[in-house]
Amino acid sequence: MDAGTFGFDRPVGGGDDHRRQDRVSIAMAAKLRDRHSNKYDVRLLDLSVTGFRAEAHYALDAGQIVWLTIPGMQGLEATIAWRRGMEIGCSFRNPLYPAVLDHIVKTLGH
Repeated sequence: MDAGTFGFDRPVGGGDDHRRQDRVSIAMAAKLRDRHSNKYDVRLLDLSVTGFRAEAHYALDAGQIVWLTIPGMQGLEATIAWRRGMEIGCSFRNPLYPAVLDHIVKTLGH
C-alpha cells in the first residue's frame, strides 16, 4: 500500500524535490528503534502522511529500517531516506491516515 492508495500522491515543491506530500511543521519528542532494538531520542521537525524529518543521533544512516514511536501510538515502520548532519528524512512503510496525522499535529505537536 502506498500514498497513492489514499489519493494523496501529488508532487510538491520544485523540480528536484522528490517528496510526495506536503509536510506539517511540528516540534515534538519521539523515539526511534532500529532492528537491533537500540533506542534513540529524536525531535520531530516535520511530518506528513508518507514520512517525517527529525533531529537524530549520528548512528542512524540512510537505508536503515527504524520504528518511530510517538507518545500514545504504536511504532510506525520507516526507512531512513537521507541524512544531513544531525537531520534525517524518513519514509513510512505504510502511510498514515490523514485523520491520524491531524490528531498528532493537533494534540501532540507544539
